[in-house]
Amino acid sequence: MKFKPKCLRNEIQLAMTNRGHLIPCCYCDCRWSLKTPVWQKMLKVSKVSEVEDIEEILFSKEWLEFEKNLRTEKNIPQICIETCTETDDDYYKIKKETFLDPEGNKIGKEIV
Repeated sequence: MKFKPKCLRNEIQLAMTNRGHLIPCCYCDCRWSLKTPVWQKMLKVSKVSEVEDIEEILFSKEWLEFEKNLRTEKNIPQICIETCTETDDDYYKIKKETFLDPEGNKIGKEIV
């Protein structure tokens, strides 16, 4: 098993919670994960409506520390370990989303 953070390899996009916080990816947006100390610390500086520019969030001390921890594999949030550790059986890491084309037709897409 190898920890390979998708957010650091441009394999996944940033996300925004329905509460207006920027987060590293959509997998992080689950109640149990966001209540952990690591995420609580990051959420305090991640409210999009409270900054002039998204870069204020991305280059904050908290986000830079998060990135450093991912790179050095120290103090990694459990949701990141579960999402970004490659195993022989990644079946449960498939996320299905529904997208609409400009005409309003549904387009199914699998994201691994």
